[in-house]
Amino acid sequence: MRQVCLNERKEVTVIEIPAPTVSPGQALVRTAHSVISSGTELAATTQHQQRAAINRQINLAQKLGMGLLREGIKPTLARVHQRLHPTPVFQGSGYAAAGEIIQVGEDIDDLQTGDLVACGGGSANHAEIISVPRNLMVRVPSSVNLREACFTTLGAIAMQGVRRAQVSFGETIVVTGLGLVGQLVSQLLRVAGCRVIAIDLMEGRLRLARELGAHHSIDAGSEDPVEAVYRLAGDHGADAVIVCAATRADEPINQAFRMCRERGRVIVVGDVGLNLERPHFYQKELDLLISRSYGPGRYDPEYEQLGVDYPIAYVRWTENRNMAEFVRLLADGKISVGPLISAEYQLQQAAEAYRDLAERPKEFLGVVFSYDGGIADRNYSRVVHLKHSVEPSQDKVRLAVIGAGSFARAYHLPSLRRIPNCELIAIANPTGVKARQVAQEFDATYCATDYREVLTDRNINAVLIATRHHLHAEIAIAAARNGKHIFVEKPLALTLEDCQKVCEAVADAGVLLTVGFNRRFAPLVRELKQLLDGIPGPKMLTYRVNAGHLPPDHWLLDATQGGGRIIGEGCHFFDLLYYLTGAEPLRIGATLAEAPDGLSKDPGNVSASIAFADGSVATLVYTVMGHKDLPKERVEVFAGGKAFTLDDFNSLEVYGMPHRGPVIVPGDKGHIQLLNHFCNAVLGKTPLELTAQDGLRATLCTLKALESIRTGTLADVRREKINVSESSQPLTVVPRQD
Repeated sequence: MRQVCLNERKEVTVIEIPAPTVSPGQALVRTAHSVISSGTELAATTQHQQRAAINRQINLAQKLGMGLLREGIKPTLARVHQRLHPTPVFQGSGYAAAGEIIQVGEDIDDLQTGDLVACGGGSANHAEIISVPRNLMVRVPSSVNLREACFTTLGAIAMQGVRRAQVSFGETIVVTGLGLVGQLVSQLLRVAGCRVIAIDLMEGRLRLARELGAHHSIDAGSEDPVEAVYRLAGDHGADAVIVCAATRADEPINQAFRMCRERGRVIVVGDVGLNLERPHFYQKELDLLISRSYGPGRYDPEYEQLGVDYPIAYVRWTENRNMAEFVRLLADGKISVGPLISAEYQLQQAAEAYRDLAERPKEFLGVVFSYDGGIADRNYSRVVHLKHSVEPSQDKVRLAVIGAGSFARAYHLPSLRRIPNCELIAIANPTGVKARQVAQEFDATYCATDYREVLTDRNINAVLIATRHHLHAEIAIAAARNGKHIFVEKPLALTLEDCQKVCEAVADAGVLLTVGFNRRFAPLVRELKQLLDGIPGPKMLTYRVNAGHLPPDHWLLDATQGGGRIIGEGCHFFDLLYYLTGAEPLRIGATLAEAPDGLSKDPGNVSASIAFADGSVATLVYTVMGHKDLPKERVEVFAGGKAFTLDDFNSLEVYGMPHRGPVIVPGDKGHIQLLNHFCNAVLGKTPLELTAQDGLRATLCTLKALESIRTGTLADVRREKINVSESSQPLTVVPRQD
């Protein structure tokens, strides 16, 4: 299917991408019309982005020095190159569309195939097929033309601005900036019984506002708008000013202060400068309010993505209810959208449409895309081939990568390029633009939005799963049943039950599975392990992890998708401690450093003590309270009168035994070594060293640590009865001795 995108130079292009899949709580919509947001979207295609680009380069330079210290030259330069030389496809464009539902996902019971809907948000791109969450869709009656219904998102933005202004019948309201949103705000104010004064620099837009119901208009280029407002509104000034202009200048907001009466309201809807002049703001005791997009629910992932609605008794007007109300006003003829449409283009004319809108603002206001042809007229495949496939090589691993997030792009995919016996066949990612972008960047044969497409490809014999954590088990089990060897990023799964199911599926299918515990394969860890294996008796270990801060809405902290920091990342460290001791964990006691108010949602500051079957004891300190300049990880080991310190995989120091002195290996955490080992195992060149059982053990340890935190007691790992057969070495579970 086709979609409008911006490349790295912010140029508009139409590309072929795989069609989206439908997820629970979403519906697939065949787009009939979409509208260009002349403010937001044009800003993304022009010089408005230059300052942000400069700031990004400065930030990248600041990180360069730290990256060189921690990771070494090659990995750091690879990441810099990735940032400075992105692939031509950059991002999808558009957020206002309307069309017909062609497939309904699970958990939606009030919409069905064939319904006409208006769609908003980041999913409602300029694309032939879009997958839209339930709370970002509203039904459109047959009496409303979809050409007009595609303005619903912009209408919701305008409506939220009016609601923030808390207008009442008879008030005088000024609207500054008469783009699409400003024109809709002006009409909504008229419907609400307000006296509307419209301000702009373009006579054509002022004339249109008057035709659509504005009571007065002011040409800000030919007269002082503040004086004109007082002339029209009276000596007291306007009751409120709604600023819909899009400019970096500060004058619109400060003019709004001067136009307002005492204790009036100023509402910012557009993207304007906010260097405020205090005197009028203070002396009039004005209220300054920001209107955030479509209404309550916007930017809340639980509302927008998971479909969790706000109770109407407490939140009367959500973004979905604003959208629905705008459609009702269209159906009742209270709002007129047709006069706002200056031109209509076919999708393949996107570059021309954006150019005309940018270069001829006096002639163009609303620009709409029309999507010709029905669903049967084009091939809406979930696969797009980027080059001709070649005869599969039997002496290479033919790999598909499922999940094209930042970690896969920064580590796995660059590493795969350096492994001669591995051939990248496909990239699968639910976002079609991202799937194609990454496939182009790393020279894959094709891209797909449905991972099942690569699992049924007989030319592929192995997959690398780098999705969010909650999908690991589901995809690994499906891959095993399709006979694919599996590299799955940590954790193996978020629950013990799912880990066991993965182990059973791998054993039944007779395929190999390894988990992304790359630290085992770091050169300095391998050297430390060799030294420790020569020392009999128990060991004492301390492992400090300066994990760093994550924003509260990061997906890793979401219990459903990421599992939290201990399960999602802590499994790494439990696995490495097991590897260094070479003994099974028996008991785990963990304590959480919790905020005094008890409001911590995720245990990000944990001290855990692990007792091993050979008498070894390890202490893991995982904290998010440290400073970012402190290296992330440090391991200390004490055994047989010897001592060892491993600093962030950069250096290893040995005390008490002959050694060649401190060993320096900058920043190598074993990513490429683990991938290379997996490929050699798939080709039968070496036994697989790290298996699904290791993934199960690590997840079990994280769950026991959390159990210990909850109960305040030691958690006994031996309580678990794990009956999983596997062709490789089984996980040893020591029987309880009560």
